Amino acid sequence: MIAVVGGGITGLAAAYELVQLGEEVVLLEAGDRLGGKLRTTPFAGTMVDEGADAFLARVPWAVDLCKELGLTDDLVSPAVGSALVWAKGGLRPIPDGVVLGVPTGITSLARSGLISPLGLARAGLDLVLPRRRAAGDRSVGELIRTRMGAEVLELLVDPLLGGINAGDADRLSAEASAPQLADAARRHRSLILGLRGAPKAPPGPVFYAHPEGMERLVAALVSHLDGADVRLGAPVERLSPVESGYRLEPAGVGADAVIVATPAFVAADVLADAAPDAAAGLRAIDYSSVVLVTLAFPVEAVPRPLDASGYLVPKREGRLTTAVSWSSSKWAHLAGTDRVIVRISAGHYGDERALALDDHALVDPLTTELREATGITGPPSEVRVTRWPRAFPQYTPGHLDRVQEIERSVANALPGVHLAGAAYRGIGVPACIRQGREAARAATTGGPAPR
Repeated sequence: MIAVVGGGITGLAAAYELVQLGEEVVLLEAGDRLGGKLRTTPFAGTMVDEGADAFLARVPWAVDLCKELGLTDDLVSPAVGSALVWAKGGLRPIPDGVVLGVPTGITSLARSGLISPLGLARAGLDLVLPRRRAAGDRSVGELIRTRMGAEVLELLVDPLLGGINAGDADRLSAEASAPQLADAARRHRSLILGLRGAPKAPPGPVFYAHPEGMERLVAALVSHLDGADVRLGAPVERLSPVESGYRLEPAGVGADAVIVATPAFVAADVLADAAPDAAAGLRAIDYSSVVLVTLAFPVEAVPRPLDASGYLVPKREGRLTTAVSWSSSKWAHLAGTDRVIVRISAGHYGDERALALDDHALVDPLTTELREATGITGPPSEVRVTRWPRAFPQYTPGHLDRVQEIERSVANALPGVHLAGAAYRGIGVPACIRQGREAARAATTGGPAPR
């Protein structure tokens, strides 16, 4: 018997893989539903995601899983590809050719009107500045500021990469959060030239989604857990070694091997008695919180075409909003003739204002900021507030080394116990799927998951 603790996308992927391998599986989920942060509910006459609304198409793990589940033919890509930044009192295009917010050409950066002449000159120095030798894992902020200056960091990289992680670029590990940038900096003196020389992305969409929402992937996974013992309302608070393997309490389950696919702070409590060193490392992984506000407006309230996927808001603007997705423009299946749907993100590491406000006190300023950027008039016809406390693990410099040490501690103290999930080696849906399936294979062989 192999136990999987946690029924989010990582745990479901692990359980699915174990079933495919012919293992006896019990999946223990503390809550009353499966899917974790993948949640799709009715809104404004359609199904709209309350968390992630897509996954990366240019890495294989989610795409391959969808193929196995028979979902590939249903997948859709965004109807629009461009995005904007709110800066200098208006919406400005993100320059062509950026990689995680880093421009690969000064000309397109200049055309965007986003960066001042002095900021452009500073960014261009990347092409001539000598290589700066830096020991260890640098923060994204240090890397970008050193090579291209503060404006590129604050107006492009931090809003984009910091938005993906709900973090602060000065606290994000380049190796863990932006490996493309870290690799380019290692390979070439110039970050711009290093990115230009990197292997080109394959043609095709950058993102995929399912028109029924991301919870369709959850439902498909659950439908393939034939023979698995899936239990909701079954929290695991501690794990104890016993002669035949492990005992999970208070669930009262015995298992030969265990995959812990929960947030790091939950895993820390589960392992605290049996692996205190690992638990201490897990507790040191910090998290940030976000709030996602979904609004519907009558189409006549929108005076300008929402002809992009949305826009980012740099921290230096001092807004409550961090990003806005024009969902009914971004996704053709959400388009409607009589309304538009907008999703507003608020909150990031070090900024808990949005989480602290009640719904009314939150929606009013966010709607005001949306009006200033887009000219939308009148009140929304429908509102939904989704709170995700402690949702985004923060990969601070040295993160991957610390994770490796945590994994080593677990392996030494608890052979057959494996960790997987967003806290470790990637926060996106594909990365979580990969970690869950790799942990499942490791649990069946008794070895470590491949890295």
